[in-house]
Amino acid sequence: MGNAQVMRVHILFVPSWYASEEAPLLGTFFREQAEALASAGHRVGVLSASFHDMPSRGWFSSHVHDVQQTAEGNLMVLRAVERLRHPGPLQRISSFYRASVTQRQRLGKRMFEHYIENMGRPDVVHAQGSLWGGVIAHAIAGGQAIPWVVTEHTSTFERGIVGPRERRTAAVIFQTTSVAAAVSNSLAEDLGQLLDLELEFKILPNLIDGEQFPLQPAADNSEFIWLSLSNLVADKGHETLLRAFAKMDEGRLQIAGDGPRHTSLVRLSGELGIADRVDFLGSIAREDVPALFAGCDGFVHASRYETFGIVILEALASGRPVVCTRCGGPQDILDGSNGLFVDVDDVDMLAEAMQEASSREWEATALRASVLERFSKEEFVNKHIALYESIL
Repeated sequence: MGNAQVMRVHILFVPSWYASEEAPLLGTFFREQAEALASAGHRVGVLSASFHDMPSRGWFSSHVHDVQQTAEGNLMVLRAVERLRHPGPLQRISSFYRASVTQRQRLGKRMFEHYIENMGRPDVVHAQGSLWGGVIAHAIAGGQAIPWVVTEHTSTFERGIVGPRERRTAAVIFQTTSVAAAVSNSLAEDLGQLLDLELEFKILPNLIDGEQFPLQPAADNSEFIWLSLSNLVADKGHETLLRAFAKMDEGRLQIAGDGPRHTSLVRLSGELGIADRVDFLGSIAREDVPALFAGCDGFVHASRYETFGIVILEALASGRPVVCTRCGGPQDILDGSNGLFVDVDDVDMLAEAMQEASSREWEATALRASVLERFSKEEFVNKHIALYESIL
């Protein structure tokens, strides 16, 4: 039959949020995913439309600009920033909400016209997130009869952050897209229930770059060091983690990240009598994260809800065992061979699991293999291209 031709696909990513000069860490995993597809020989562009809403400081003071196109590595990226003409509080009124949606769609269409003029018509449009990448993808792809995909990543639906109007909008997006996808099985189930959807979501998990997160040799620590890495916000369960760690007589805990809970967490560590064993490392640059894993012996994640859990992949790829709550997405990643699960907000169970994991012998190469076999760049690219081919 001869060698099969490998289809080269022209893909336009439409992320709901994306890295910029003002926010270089925003949506870095979307950029990594686009780069993975481009490095495999596919043509990939990114359309990033940003909007400042009110009430927010950004609505008054942040920089806005028309369409700007830049070549960033092997990606062509289009950005534009606008202020929403109808501030958030007014969007409780249906006509104002529809007007804000229309404003997003119009900017997306104008950016898409610019993209086609310079890059040509894409074969497929892939939105990352229904709000608002999916809304823009619907506007630009639906009118052009281009197949389009929406992958949901966010926890805002489960956390009750979005209102009924936004939920109805998201439901329409998922019902009309060529393929509705989610990054984990738990998120797909939650979306079906919360948005009252009777459709089958494809599962398109995130990826881990094995070169960026190499296998780390065992840390030469005099005591077992636990690492936690996340924003310091209520949903990440740091209070539960500190209370569990206080039940352990040995070891050290490093908490990396920053956020509004920082002061209260430092205070709690003092009240629990463990301030001398807990290090608050602050915000960590993306390029410095592998060094954190090199210096720790195990990773602990006490989150209350996760749609996926990229940081779990990073820990395992580095050869570090994981203790994690049953909080959604990580249940697609972990099993008894590469980590231990505990119930959300169960202090005693978390302390016991951390104690067990710290005394167990773990094979670092097996931990790494457990995620690279399923979440490598190669697996990510193969799964996405197969999906695109099925709708082209």
